[in-house]
Amino acid sequence: MRFVKLYLFAALMVMACTVSAQRYQTQVFDDVNRTPLMPYGFNYTVLPYIGGPGTHSALQPLAMQVYTPAGDTETNRPLIIYMHTGNLFPFPLNGACSGTIGDSSNVEFATRLAKMGYVVAVATYRQGWDPFNSQELVRRFTLINAAYRGVQDIRTCIRFFRKNAAESGNTFGIDPNKVIVWGQGTGSYLGLAAAYLDNFADIFMTPDPNKFKLPNPLDPMNPIPMVIEAYNGNLDGTTGPTMVDATYNAITGFPIGDTLCIPNHVGYPSDFQLIVNMGGALGDSTWLDAGEIPVVSFHNPTDDLAPCETDIFNVAIPDPQPVLEVSGSCTIQDRAQRLGNNAIFATIPAGFDPYGDVASNWNGGNIGFFPLLDPTPDNSISPWEWTASPPPQADCNTDPVTAKTYIDTIIGFFAPRACVALNLGCQFVKTKEVDPIAVGLQVSPVPAVDEMNFTANEPIRHIYVYDLNGRLVKAHTSVDATNFTMPRHALQNGLYIAEIRFDGGFVKRKIVFQQ
Repeated sequence: MRFVKLYLFAALMVMACTVSAQRYQTQVFDDVNRTPLMPYGFNYTVLPYIGGPGTHSALQPLAMQVYTPAGDTETNRPLIIYMHTGNLFPFPLNGACSGTIGDSSNVEFATRLAKMGYVVAVATYRQGWDPFNSQELVRRFTLINAAYRGVQDIRTCIRFFRKNAAESGNTFGIDPNKVIVWGQGTGSYLGLAAAYLDNFADIFMTPDPNKFKLPNPLDPMNPIPMVIEAYNGNLDGTTGPTMVDATYNAITGFPIGDTLCIPNHVGYPSDFQLIVNMGGALGDSTWLDAGEIPVVSFHNPTDDLAPCETDIFNVAIPDPQPVLEVSGSCTIQDRAQRLGNNAIFATIPAGFDPYGDVASNWNGGNIGFFPLLDPTPDNSISPWEWTASPPPQADCNTDPVTAKTYIDTIIGFFAPRACVALNLGCQFVKTKEVDPIAVGLQVSPVPAVDEMNFTANEPIRHIYVYDLNGRLVKAHTSVDATNFTMPRHALQNGLYIAEIRFDGGFVKRKIVFQQ
């Protein structure tokens, strides 16, 4: 999708209680190991159909890169399956600024999460549909089929790791009972469907019974489902086609006998315990039922392509095209809250959820939702993304500083929720304010004009700067050095409070910027 820079005007209060350095809440490892691209399975893609009539589906590897904390001795770690964005179409033809495993935001999230102690698999999935077709029904049909394949691929990836843990010595050191699916953009659409479509028949049990069906020219009273389990394989991707339907093939254009799914890692469960949704939506809100897994969401409520409420989803290939009515984060979080699915988040102790306290000003009491507010309602998209190379189009963000600030917020909101949802044993322990002399802290110059220097005789882990109203105005995470020069950037003249965090606690110092 396009990127338009969003400015988060959410004001974070000064944290009276800070979380001590511990795995799953803060970064406790200095480096990560990253595998080369490797397959988690193989399945059939329809991308060759783009070549025109007579082409057939083709077998492709389902690729991923796995990030693990370097030097970690733990062998029973929670697993995050991280699904990238991309409009279900190959980059750069997808009309987006991103869409590959190697996107800057994917690498940043995976690296940070691995440094917190997680195992993170950044995975791709089968792409391919007909976004250029002038008929909305055709676009909808081909997109639904692409999303269905994506759900199969997520569940295949989960089974790969469970099979590895059971049969291959648990190469990646995961806890197979603590799995998170984290979706970004398009990956969130797939992740939400993987979380809440637990029965094939549920696809069609919606208020509009024909939402996911095609007109049947041979029998107008009996429309044809857009996906047929015996033709497309089941939702888990553990069955292949068991029938040939000439009518279905004639309508869809798929050659008779083409394979759309082959089983991978049969015999292992495909479930997971938490879904993280960044800017995604669910094909229909009725798929989300009471008693299902909790959901954490981040969304710009004014997104003009991916709606936050229930509205029409638009895909920007090559220009915004309406495809389907979906239910975005606002609707999903409201439903999850009412059904009690997110009740576990309320067990986070008071004083240890500063990002949740801020989100409560705007999320309507939905304790799993952090709205990323946009002061320019005509714009939207994903403020956590940036392009490190020359962007494919003019409106792609190239500013990593702003994007990483959003990532700070996202991980800060996620961390305590994952701790309680997966029972990770996190200890919500207050840290103490330490003596600046004991850590050798020096801050200069005061006042400063363009930049300020921080030095200490212990590694500085993070620096947070607040204005006098307690709003977070600057954050530098993972400094991990005894010397750090902080640029002023857009800070106005005035007095601020800098909170400098060390392994043993924090120091607060007044700082001043002036011309």
